Amino acid sequence: MPKIKNVCVFCGSNHGYDPDFLTQTNALGQYLAANHHPVVYGGGKEGLMGAIAESTMAAGGEVIGIIPTFLSEMGLAETHVTTLLETSTMDERKDEMLRQSDAFIVLPGGFGTFEEFTTMLSWSQINVHQKPIALFNINHYFDELVAMMQKCCDQGFAPQENMDLFIDAASIDEIFTGFANFHHQLPYKYTN
Repeated sequence: MPKIKNVCVFCGSNHGYDPDFLTQTNALGQYLAANHHPVVYGGGKEGLMGAIAESTMAAGGEVIGIIPTFLSEMGLAETHVTTLLETSTMDERKDEMLRQSDAFIVLPGGFGTFEEFTTMLSWSQINVHQKPIALFNINHYFDELVAMMQKCCDQGFAPQENMDLFIDAASIDEIFTGFANFHHQLPYKYTN
């Protein structure tokens, strides 16, 4: 597997009610900075998005924000980052995040975070990319999502191998152990 440099972080534009969400987001930003992983993220200044940018920058790390122009014009962009890129659409934002990143970490978030995760996962299953994806499953936040994806496999809507295209991790150490051991393998239906 190629060396991981830039790490994309998908996360909510709110903090959520559990204080551990913010605590672990800040710890992740510090870890990424300390280990020389530039952060690619959605460019926002609110919620966990703002926290990952602020904690990474405060620890001496590099942050690349990618935000659609219409959100920037609403005053939602975090301008105190290393690089801020604007895109025309939300879809172009995801394309640019994919292009800029070597791996993905998904923090707790809302509908947009789920959409970003499932986009990268579905692109992985059809070999658009071969990059590792980790759910940072803080305090079991993603348990029901993982169970729903397993149900998709159990009910014949996805091959069981798809469950190996992402890492379900409860800690930062588990994320990076998963990244180190990740091997992208296409489901049988795309390799036969």
